[in-house]
This record gives sequence, structure tokens and C-alpha cells, in this order.
Amino acid sequence: MGFFNLGKKDAYGRQRRIEHRGRYLRASRTGGVALRAQAKAAGVNVTANTSHGFRVSGTPARNTQVALQNGRFILRGRYRSGPFRLNLSKTGATVSTRNRLGSFNWFRPNRSSAKLAGVQVRGKTAAQLQIVYMLFAAVVAVVQLVAAAFIGAVRLVLAVGGIAYGLVLAAPYAWNTWQRRRRNRGLENGLPGTDLAFQPPIQQWRAEAHIAGWLMAYLGWGRGHAGTEIKDALRQRLSTDDATFPVLAPAIEELDATASSLEAARDGVTEDQPSPHEVVAVLARHLRRRPAEELAEVLLQADDLALQDGPRTVLQEELLEVFADFAGVRLQEVEAAPEAAPETAVPHQKSRPVSSGIDINTASLEALQTLPHLGPERARAVIALRPVQNLSALEAVDGIGPKRLEDLRTAGAYCS
Repeated sequence: MGFFNLGKKDAYGRQRRIEHRGRYLRASRTGGVALRAQAKAAGVNVTANTSHGFRVSGTPARNTQVALQNGRFILRGRYRSGPFRLNLSKTGATVSTRNRLGSFNWFRPNRSSAKLAGVQVRGKTAAQLQIVYMLFAAVVAVVQLVAAAFIGAVRLVLAVGGIAYGLVLAAPYAWNTWQRRRRNRGLENGLPGTDLAFQPPIQQWRAEAHIAGWLMAYLGWGRGHAGTEIKDALRQRLSTDDATFPVLAPAIEELDATASSLEAARDGVTEDQPSPHEVVAVLARHLRRRPAEELAEVLLQADDLALQDGPRTVLQEELLEVFADFAGVRLQEVEAAPEAAPETAVPHQKSRPVSSGIDINTASLEALQTLPHLGPERARAVIALRPVQNLSALEAVDGIGPKRLEDLRTAGAYCS
């Protein structure tokens, strides 16, 4: 079957023209069967064909052929440039386009060609087929262009929407950050004068006095109470839970003197009357020389005390930010290191009797509050998480990170 090119494909993957071109034999639908012989000498081709007669031809230039066939002059030229091809003949020049169907001549449509299933046609029929094909191809191209434009528009809308959504989500944080930096700049400008608002000068205070001042400003002023009003309650709470608040407990000795100094400054006995924000900024700045881990605990343990009285007030939220900024404390949620085995596979967790610890899943609200770092608010948040499959799940509670989780585990907390 390969004798007539059956099964052979052209550059477009279509069946080649059904014909036979041998060395001496030619056979096709349009040309019939003919014998052909060719010789070449001095750049001139001499061809004899039983159907087309005798021809002498040459190629004076690339893609250009001149010939004499049966005494008739022939000129052929085929010059391609992009999708168009310039055709040259003795009658003039034409332009044609090559496509998957064949070739369409724009100047002389009747010289077009088309090939269907390996059968090639020329003339008017080929021109009609070419016009139908090109109209169909144009419609397909327009549809593809519209589809591509629509998809591009959808992607653009989604991208712009995603950016806008991200900006909306980030706007509150950005606004809060801007206000926070603006407030800090204002406090920085007033700090030198605020340092002189206390007697004795705050530079002479011990670190424990700075911590005591921070507690009274955060827990007292933050809820609208004077420092002298809360110092006794604060002394009692720190004395009772000194193991829970080890960093804050040494400040008990400085509560009386510090409360008097703070209230004197707030009541206008001294020259300046600093705001709670300024006082916290000064105290935090003087505490900044302490180790970062200790400062973080000063902030977190004070926050534990505040949450025992209920949710933070707006002023307490602001004072917490001021202390963190001026003390140089950066609190981040850190992922706990992967454990060697699941929580239930840890020997001391698995084999611990119920009486030796507190079961996170069954303990009462009061029992949970006996664990370190669990005040009323956090204890309720733990109960809302039940059932807890693994102690690591408690990191979902606000204020409980890897270090506090380890403290809970050491104190006997476990999951049944």
C-alpha cells in the first residue's frame, strides 16, 4: 500500500497525496500514468515525459525555475515570508497562504489547492473549500481569543480580589501598628522629663521596685484603681502563689514605697504628672537591662494576674504593648519541637494514676485553676477544647506557649 503513499503523513499529520513517483514511472489521479526520464548536464535539467512531452529547465536563482516545455516558455518562483508566499510566473505575481488544507491564492483563487484524505483538488472547487475552511478557522480563532481574554480577565479579577482581601485583612493590623508606633514616638519625647517625676528618682530604684511599679500600673491603673488600693491584695496574691509567680514575688518588699511614689506623681505632688503609658514606658526602659527571658516572664506572669480578674481592659491592652515595646520583649508563637512519640506513648503520661495529677478532660473549673498559668479565663478556654487528645493542643489557648505547656506537664496535667 506504500506504493501510493497510503499511510504516509505530511507536516500537518494528514494523508499525503495519493500518487506514485518512481524513477521512471509516475501515476496519479490527475496526471494518469506516464513514463518519465531525466538527465542533468551543466546545470540544465532535461526531462522527457510521455504525458507532458519534452522539457528543458534550469534554476538561475534560489526557488526560481525557468523552462521550455514543448516550445513554451515557463517561469516559476516560490518565495516564502511568514504565513504568505509570493508566487512568480510569466503572467505576473500572486500571493498565497499555506494552511492545513492546502494553499489559497489571494489574487487568483482558481489557482488554489486543497487536499482531503490524500486526494488533491485544484481550481474553483479548491478555492471554495479553502474559503469555508478559513472562515471556520477564523471563528475558532475568535472563540479561542474570547475564551483566553475571559480566562485572563477572571484571573486578573481573582488576583486583584486576593490582593484586596489581603489588604482588608491586614488593614486593622497595619492601623494598630501605626498607632502603636505613633504612641511610642510620643512617649519617647516625654521620657526624659518623666524620669524626674518620682521621689526618689526612678534611676535609684531597685529592679524589684520597677517590677512592683509595673504591677500596680498594669493591675491597678489599668482597671481604674489606685496603686495604694491594690497593694495589699497584690501582696496577698503574690505571697500565696509565690511558686506560680516566682519572678514577681520578690517585688512584695517594694510595694509600699513604690505605691506611694507612683500615687504622689499621679496626684501632682511632684512637678510632672505622668500618664500611665509614660510610667510603664519608663519602668520598662529601666528593666530592659534584665535578661530577655526574665522580662518575658515579668510580662506574662503579670498578665496571668490580670486575667484572674477578668478580660483585659482597653487600657491594659495598651499598657501591655507599651511594656513589651520599651522593654524590648518580642513574644511570638513558636511551634513545639516534634515529640519522639505520641503523647499517650510517653511513659510517665501513660502510667500516671489519676490521683497523681489533674486530668485536663475531666477536671473541674476550680481544679484546673490550681495548675500554673491557668486563671479563670484560660481554664474556661481549656474546658471549651475538650476532649483534648494531646497536651500540645493547649497551645491553642491564648497565652500558652511551649514553655508554659512544659510547666503544665511538670505540674501533673495529663489527658485521659
